[in-house]
Amino acid sequence: MPESVLRAAGRWPAPSARTTTLLLQALLWLVLAGFYFAWNNRPNFRFEGPNWPLVGLQMGYAVLLFNALVYLIIPRWLLRGHYGRALLGGVALLYAFQFWMYAGTRLAEAYVPLSGVLRRTMHGFYVEGFWAGLLSPGQQLSVFFGLLAICLFPVLISFLAYALVVDRRRLQLERNHLRLELGYLKSQINPQFLFNTLGSLHQLTRTRDARAGDVVLHLADLMRYALYETDTERVLLSRELEFLEDYLALERLRRPDTVRISHETTGTPAHQQLAPLLLHPFLERLCAGLDAAPPGTAATLHSTVALQPEAVTFTLTRTSAVPLTYRPDAAVDAALRRLTLLYPGQHTVALTEDAHCVHLRLHLQLPPDAPLAR
Repeated sequence: MPESVLRAAGRWPAPSARTTTLLLQALLWLVLAGFYFAWNNRPNFRFEGPNWPLVGLQMGYAVLLFNALVYLIIPRWLLRGHYGRALLGGVALLYAFQFWMYAGTRLAEAYVPLSGVLRRTMHGFYVEGFWAGLLSPGQQLSVFFGLLAICLFPVLISFLAYALVVDRRRLQLERNHLRLELGYLKSQINPQFLFNTLGSLHQLTRTRDARAGDVVLHLADLMRYALYETDTERVLLSRELEFLEDYLALERLRRPDTVRISHETTGTPAHQQLAPLLLHPFLERLCAGLDAAPPGTAATLHSTVALQPEAVTFTLTRTSAVPLTYRPDAAVDAALRRLTLLYPGQHTVALTEDAHCVHLRLHLQLPPDAPLAR
């Protein structure tokens, strides 16, 4: 049996976001039910017989309160600056509590066998003086404080749950943003570079140059990696370095007389991993504009990769008669944003440049090895 099938058979499939939300809400309501049963059985507030009718009413209103706060009042009104609507929503919840408890108590009195103490308590709190109290500011203030005593716990849970929802949405947006940037970086591998390489290949094939076969092989490796091997959050560092070497090999083949390229790697890659296509934009920018070099001038590109078990240092130097402004560049900016999002506090970038020399040093702390996503 294939290894992927064995892996799939050995674990549960990841639940969808909707399923996760429903399970978390079910857990919340179980915890809340336990809270209300404990609240209504505290030493100074005990009833003979079951108190589930009161617990059911309080739970029902807590569900209404939670969903109104988490999905309407907080995100759509309060956080968008519609404070008047948020205040009216709060007042509506206050009156909704009174009507809910009044109607529920009436139904419980009519159809549910209540103990004498529970009946008198519910009737005294939620039925007596109900209509007159609706227009009494003092009575509404009293109801508000009574509501706080009952619903403070679900209100706190509502704000915490909303904070978790916001955080999950923020993380999802960041992931989507990174996917878009990765797609952008793939598109930067690179239409202009691809066209130039194909033009060089055309010229080499017309002249039956022996280098044409090597160009095809290196270009195929580049496109295979960029299109098919970078759809995961992390890739092997060794594969990323092979990609850089293929890119430099193509540059050597395209510009044998105008660019002197040297590249060296110190240390041996083992199982280190990093985000795909993270290093390439810095190298590609260094090769920009070399086709415009005056005849008889040669640019020098030197790159080094120093490997450690949990770190990599990438150093680039270009010396050329063709001026290069390394920043700003869209691909470099995107790569720097990815570094900030994926490796916060775990990387340093030092760039020095003048009219004819650019030097960049990138040091990156790598996370511990983890299984690669399939």
